[in-house]
Amino acid sequence: MSGTTLEEVCRMVENYFHGRGLQSSKQEIAGSEGCGWWLSEGSAKIYIFVQDSPAGPILRVTSPMVFIPEQNKEQFYRRLLDLNSNLTSCRLATYENYVLVISQRHTMGLNQEELDSSVWNVAYVADLMDDKLCKEFGTRLYRD
Repeated sequence: MSGTTLEEVCRMVENYFHGRGLQSSKQEIAGSEGCGWWLSEGSAKIYIFVQDSPAGPILRVTSPMVFIPEQNKEQFYRRLLDLNSNLTSCRLATYENYVLVISQRHTMGLNQEELDSSVWNVAYVADLMDDKLCKEFGTRLYRD
């Protein structure tokens, strides 16, 4: 599969869930623009979105981790930048008052292995880093 259409990528996501022994229909996010799903990995909640854009579909895998602390913000942001330098296929970002892990790309040429890897990378980083950042900076986990 080439992963060039929204439908092809949505099927890949469904295959991912099937391979994990989960039912994608029970993990769907109603009302998301395009297609959306969620899953839990340890303490992390992972969101997978496939959205159409003028340049073609985009795969976005994300996981909100922690709130930005009230104290030591400069050191906190420096830590996030340092962590970003060692990440592969994903990055840390902020949105409003929290930090999330993101992997995003256009779907042209996307295959099942790369989709699976994107979800795994985000899940691994989020589950590994959320508790460490909370402990190091006295902040709290993001919970929706």
